[in-house]
Amino acid sequence: LGGAEPMPWKAHSQFLAALKDLGVPHDRHYKLCQGMQAVLAQCALWETKRSELGFDIDGLVIKVDEYEQQAVLGMTNKSPRWAIAYKVKAGQAETTLNGIEASVGRTGVITPVALLEPVKLAGSTISRASLYNAEQLAALDARPGDRVLIEKGGEVIPKVVAVLKEKRTGKEKAWIFPKACP
Repeated sequence: LGGAEPMPWKAHSQFLAALKDLGVPHDRHYKLCQGMQAVLAQCALWETKRSELGFDIDGLVIKVDEYEQQAVLGMTNKSPRWAIAYKVKAGQAETTLNGIEASVGRTGVITPVALLEPVKLAGSTISRASLYNAEQLAALDARPGDRVLIEKGGEVIPKVVAVLKEKRTGKEKAWIFPKACP
């Protein structure tokens, strides 16, 4: 909006309509909702429709439409009180855990790393994912040969979130965490 005074629009939806009329590129996926149930319905819709966008998103921004109401609600030191981010659930993919490798960090800490059958997830091909530490590995009971679910933590870092134990064949053997630095 810049410093337009007096404000030529009473609401953000009017501003977006003006951008469209002027041929200015803008997000055409916005929706003006009447009431919280309509907002929640849009959030649920975009949980499933986001793959149709052609670009990755990790959520939606929900805003109060009328500028007068925005002014009444005001700002905190860091953010407006009239807008909130809604995070959609991270996308998941199923793949095979081909193996586990011990990675040694610069401080000597050993981190188990999942070696995965490559799978597309949120715009990239994932072939490795952190298993974090011995406790997380034990909690997951992840074994080479398992079918696993992966997701990107914060839509960035791949991680194994579940082992599909019902798909085990009985050939999967527990990986032994190294007692000494490999």
